[in-house]
Parts: sequence; C-alpha cells; structure tokens
Amino acid sequence: MILRRIAHHLQQQQWTAVLIELVILILGVFLGFQVTDWANERANRSAETRHLEEIAEDLRADAEALDVISTSAQMRISGIDYILGETRGVTRPSRVVTPTGNSFDMPAGPPVAPADRATLLGRVNLVRSTAGNRTGFEALLGAGGMQKIRDRQISRQLQVYYAQLDEMTELTIILKQLRAEGVATGHTLGLSAFGEMDPDQLTAVVRGSPAYSAYLRTSREWAAVYLSTVNQQQQRALQLLEDIDAYLGKRAR
Repeated sequence: MILRRIAHHLQQQQWTAVLIELVILILGVFLGFQVTDWANERANRSAETRHLEEIAEDLRADAEALDVISTSAQMRISGIDYILGETRGVTRPSRVVTPTGNSFDMPAGPPVAPADRATLLGRVNLVRSTAGNRTGFEALLGAGGMQKIRDRQISRQLQVYYAQLDEMTELTIILKQLRAEGVATGHTLGLSAFGEMDPDQLTAVVRGSPAYSAYLRTSREWAAVYLSTVNQQQQRALQLLEDIDAYLGKRAR
C-alpha cells in the first residue's frame, strides 16, 4: 500500500509527499526490527533465568549430598585410626603427599563412639559417592549450549564445576576398586564387608595381617584425597549458588 502511494507521488512529482512516505517506511522497518530484537532479548533473558534457576536447584542438592559424603569420608578415616590403634595421632600421618607432589590433609575425624565400635568394618568399607545432579546443566546444553549464559564468569564456573564432578567420579571408581580388593583380603581372615564384630577381636585380627593393615592404611590415604576433593567441590557448588543468586537478583532489580 505504501509503495503504491510512493509511486503515485513520484508520478505527480509531489516530492514532499514522497519524502514523508519514505520516512514512514524506513521508520516502520526500523521499529519492526527493534520490536523483534526486544522480543528476542526478552525470550533469551527468560530462558537464561530458567536454566540458571534449574541449575541452582541441582547445586543445592549437590551441596547437601557432598556434605554427607564428606562426613562419611571423615568417619572412614577415624574408623581406620581406631582399628590401627592410632586414635590419638601418635603414629598416624597428618598429611598425604602423592607422587605428583600434591599434598592433602588427613584430619582425625569424629571419634568412634563406644556404641559404634562393633560396626567398624561398615564404617571403614562404606564409600559414599554422587555423580551430581545434572538435569539443569544438560537442559542448558540441549537448548543451545553455554552461550545461553551471558555472564562469562558463571559460564566458566559451570564448566569447571561439572568437569570436576567427572574427575570425582573417576576417583570414586578407584576407591571402590580398592575396597573390593580389601574386602577380598578380609574374606581370607573371616571378615565381612559390613558385619558387626567385637572391636578388640577385630583389632587383633588386623594387627596379625600385614596385607589387611596395608589395605586400611591405603584406604585412609585415599579417603584423605577424596575428602579434600569433595570439600573443594562443595565449596564450588556453594560459590556458584551465591554467584547465580546475586546475578539473578541484580537482573530482577
């Protein structure tokens, strides 16, 4: 319609009218692009908010799970300390140094209460783990990837967090393989993986078996590495949660 009017004005050589019609045409096209851009921007912001809120829910669940795993690792260390007779830190190492030069603290952990001493084998052989909650992150990747998150710091933190979850899973595999070997050694001594046993009798059996004693010491070393890894991952989860909440809150204002 507007193009026909312009053509008519050109035929009539009505230059002012032509100019007005051209301005209206250009302005309409410009406003159309602006409205489209605004709608796309609003949709992108809404999608980003939804993805971050879903990821935040996963992170909260991860933080709680990692807290349980951390407590379990500390209990494993203190259980081994008790069995080996090192509950007062007289002979036990305080740190673990790997062949690559990495150093990890070996905290004493909570003392073994008298009521729990009959279940020391379960305390020592239980390996809690998590693959993490990835529903929100996988939905983000399926919707177009990390470019959906415009805050570069949060985007980078998310990539590091989930990469470290994968590494933690690999560490869990090592721990469970070690446990399988230790349980097999325990079977030759009449020890089950999670059975109840008089603590004095258990201590005597372990002290008479260099192989099982070595298993316990190795398990304690790996538990220290695992504990440090889990605690660091929990801090990453909590920091990410804080940054996401701050980012979404700032945008809402």
